[in-house]
Amino acid sequence: MNQNIVYPKFRWFVLLMLGFVTMASSVVLISPAPLVSVIANDLGLSLGETTGMMMGPFTFCVAISCILGGVIIDRIGIIKVFIGSLILLIAGGLLTPVIGNTLGGLLFIRVIGGFGTGPIMATLTTVAAQWFPSEERGIVTGTQGMSVGFGVALGFVAAPAFFTMAGTWQAGMAWLSIFSIIGLILTIIVAVGPKAPEVVNEMACEVAVSSGSDYKLALGQLVTWLCVIGIFVNSWANQAFNDLTPGYLAIEAPIGLGMGPMTAGQYMMIYQLAFMVGSVLCGIVMKKVFNGNARPVLLICSILAAVFALSVKLPIIYSNSTALLICLILTGLFLSSINPTIQAFISMHYPKSIIGKIGGMAMGIGIFGGTAGVAAGSVALHTTGTYQLSILIVAAILLVGFVFALGMKPPKGFGASNN
Repeated sequence: MNQNIVYPKFRWFVLLMLGFVTMASSVVLISPAPLVSVIANDLGLSLGETTGMMMGPFTFCVAISCILGGVIIDRIGIIKVFIGSLILLIAGGLLTPVIGNTLGGLLFIRVIGGFGTGPIMATLTTVAAQWFPSEERGIVTGTQGMSVGFGVALGFVAAPAFFTMAGTWQAGMAWLSIFSIIGLILTIIVAVGPKAPEVVNEMACEVAVSSGSDYKLALGQLVTWLCVIGIFVNSWANQAFNDLTPGYLAIEAPIGLGMGPMTAGQYMMIYQLAFMVGSVLCGIVMKKVFNGNARPVLLICSILAAVFALSVKLPIIYSNSTALLICLILTGLFLSSINPTIQAFISMHYPKSIIGKIGGMAMGIGIFGGTAGVAAGSVALHTTGTYQLSILIVAAILLVGFVFALGMKPPKGFGASNN
């Protein structure tokens, strides 16, 4: 049936919208990281306490709302989910100068930001399945991964820049809402544009007939839970590395490397540019080099991401700025490839009628790994007073992901027309 579907060229604008909205949410997610020392001084907290408070509740709410978002998307569609999510992100940013000087106010802001971000992450597999043929879905998942990287890179630079311009970090956070506002405009354009062919034809029939039985079948297969574990591990490593490395680079020795916020932000921007490239390349490599087989991509990327993430704490690496930058770039290339590869695997091998549920569940439960990563890294930082143990934990969890990637084989029992 897939061969008879005509996919409109408007799908590329939908991909642009998906990428921009994802980028905007990633800016909000990471924006406190490059300013952690400024926020800590303002609030009278330690670096570990500040990192935990600003990042932990956010990632926890991302996970919860991602799971719920996967179910909601299958019922009301991606556009309504995007609009609701962006309104939450905009509200959080604009409220920061108003209530962002209290711990309770900041907690509320980060909570609604997390609830705005999670459903956006859950839309990926549904967008890929509804708007794009099977052979292009790796490009879609890679594009969202690239957008996450670009949003984080932009956040590393924009947050200090807006802080400098506005005079307070709270006002700087409010200015970051401009990206979510633009994302909302793009979403409205998609809402009034052409509809996805599968929404009108194939999806409605599949959801009515096979959604329940297919979902039960999927939950009974080991590979479904390996997808969840893979995203959990990747979220742990990615969130912890993004949240902790800026401080490690910026803060004075012996705690960090003493680069300062701006230089550290520039290094992390380069890291995120590499992250973006890796997110796009992984879909191409999986298709062209490994013939759509996700397992070797996951195995290679897990082991190499662990090696290069660990290397940034070695004196022989961080004493040489070129070597440090190369290792950050290689970490970004390989770490970025894990999540898009798993998402592409889901969109290629599960029925379209349950892709939103499976993708949302995998992302939602998996993102709890981000919360665990922030918690473990923050506790290690608070307890030891250095970043060494935090970085070691990142490398160790990636090696755990390597073990589980060995079992990534396509699920069985679904009809061929589902793909």
